[in-house]
Amino acid sequence: MRSYRPKAARIAGEPLFPDYPNNARSFIVLDAGLLPYWHMLFDPCPALLKLDPPEGLALFRRFMVWAYQRQPVQDWTFHISVCRWLLQSEYARQVGAEQIESLLCAAAARWASHDGSSAQGILLASSAYPMTLVEWKHEGAGPAEAIQVLPPARFDFAWSPLSGAGLGGFRRWLRIPE
Repeated sequence: MRSYRPKAARIAGEPLFPDYPNNARSFIVLDAGLLPYWHMLFDPCPALLKLDPPEGLALFRRFMVWAYQRQPVQDWTFHISVCRWLLQSEYARQVGAEQIESLLCAAAARWASHDGSSAQGILLASSAYPMTLVEWKHEGAGPAEAIQVLPPARFDFAWSPLSGAGLGGFRRWLRIPE
């Protein structure tokens, strides 16, 4: 009877899968830890994926480096901070009205769901791509009226709380802090 030996025997102490990093578990934990941030960025703003198809990983990595250094506040202004970063990043040439609008919508939706003030709505403006967005806390909170001509915002991004009087309750633009 003849015995067969494997052609390449493993040396004691040599990893079973040499191409697989020995600290792979830390990569899994890191990835799982970053997943909520990926979802916070791309779920409300799927238009951002057009800047770095198909999954936005390069954009996400660059954003996370910036976010680690700058520590943006994770309140309703978070998506405005993302927008500011995008307009100064290497993606700036690709950013269009669609991405700006999706980020403004995400910020407004977050404001509407978390704001505890007596304001019934929010008005957001961007000077990067001239646009104004209105969001109400409750459907039908603001009267359905034609949008009046508003003074231009003097800031890159501005906001104004609105009372139940609708856009007639506009007083002045407030700067969204960085």
